[in-house]
Amino acid sequence: MLKMINLENSFLEKDLEEESVRNYIFESNQNNIILKNVTFENCIFRNVDFSNIEFDGVDFINVMLENCDLSNKKFDERLIKDSVFDNCKLIGTSFIDSFIKNTEFISVNGRYLNMSGAKITDMNIKESDFSECSFVDVKVKNMVFDDVNFTKAEFLKSSLNGVDFSTSNITEVMFDLFSVKGIVVDSFQCFELVGLLGVQVK
Repeated sequence: MLKMINLENSFLEKDLEEESVRNYIFESNQNNIILKNVTFENCIFRNVDFSNIEFDGVDFINVMLENCDLSNKKFDERLIKDSVFDNCKLIGTSFIDSFIKNTEFISVNGRYLNMSGAKITDMNIKESDFSECSFVDVKVKNMVFDDVNFTKAEFLKSSLNGVDFSTSNITEVMFDLFSVKGIVVDSFQCFELVGLLGVQVK
């Protein structure tokens, strides 16, 4: 997925506004800065704690994030494309009304994450914790889940036809009738869904 060459080591040491940053590797903690309408393209972030970095509009295009903490950051109405979040913390991170295309989430802690209103194409989530997350009014084209914890998550007003939940934990997930139509589950998950939909089995 990533096609990066001739990367240079760098350090985020000043506020950036209305800029594109290309072909850099960022490692370890960065300075306290503000990123306003910044696009990172063909970049790698390793072991970066974004706690002291204020976001006001950040796009990721062909970006690899490894062991990073982006908890409570906002990517609302932004573009995330051809990127990978590997072993990252995304607790409470917001992707409301964002555009997510050809992106992977691997071994991510995404509790309370919010993707409501997002337009998603070719997104994979693998071996991650997305418990109590929100997928409300999401437009989906090819979304793959592999061993994801969705305990107490909500999937509402979203077309999930063909999305396979069979290897994931859907305990106490909230589905509405529109969203549950056409999803793929295993035989044990059927009983979970029947209870969620208010059906009683004798």
